[in-house]
Amino acid sequence: MFEAPRYVQNSFSITFSRRHDIRRRANDFEDFLQTHLAGHYRQPMVIPMPDEMDPEVPRLIFGSIHGFSQIIVSQIALTLNVTYSPDWQFEISQGRQYLLERAPVLFALLSILDDVKPFFSGLTTRVHLPTSADDGAILQHLQSLRSAPEPTAHLHDITVKVTTMHNDRFYSNMTVQNYRRWKIQEATPQLERLARSQASERGIEIIGDFNDRYAFNEKADYFSTPDIVQEIIDGGFIEMARRIDSVRETSP
Repeated sequence: MFEAPRYVQNSFSITFSRRHDIRRRANDFEDFLQTHLAGHYRQPMVIPMPDEMDPEVPRLIFGSIHGFSQIIVSQIALTLNVTYSPDWQFEISQGRQYLLERAPVLFALLSILDDVKPFFSGLTTRVHLPTSADDGAILQHLQSLRSAPEPTAHLHDITVKVTTMHNDRFYSNMTVQNYRRWKIQEATPQLERLARSQASERGIEIIGDFNDRYAFNEKADYFSTPDIVQEIIDGGFIEMARRIDSVRETSP
């Protein structure tokens, strides 16, 4: 029913205690990236946001030269976002190696800030399973993952989320839902109508979030460290592979 899985995007994030002054450390972050990843990231985009506003909103965005990754800095998190080119979407081993090389840089960046410890860190993975089947068949397939299916006649979307614990340290959050994509005109002067029948692609999207927040929640002296990067990345990809197999093998 489904085509080969496409690994669309990964994000590796570190969460820490709020730093109101983080926007004013832009030069320090830029100097570090120029020293350790020279030629990979551009000068930061500085978001003119008052320090007292929402801490989750980005204050600094470092875009990569080739446009496939970003390092985003907020008052409470450092995040590496990677959007994969079509040739990498089918061969995630390249993406895994990229993450293993770049994710530790986030911990090094965090060391620029005095007396800040990383609370927890995690990997988010977004995968698409395209299909030539219609909406009805996709929704029926998703119904099989629910404990109380409903008639599909009036359904438009379904989202199923499951959280599991691993090794008394990690959460694995898995969200499975249907998706649709449209060919949008870039210079359109008005809001486009997104009719289901006009979707250029549809299928099932799986979003995995594998992190060590469980250990942070349960152990008063726990903090994330660079040593855990590979375990989180490997765990995230293993969990995603399992969920892809279970979704593809489930029969409506």
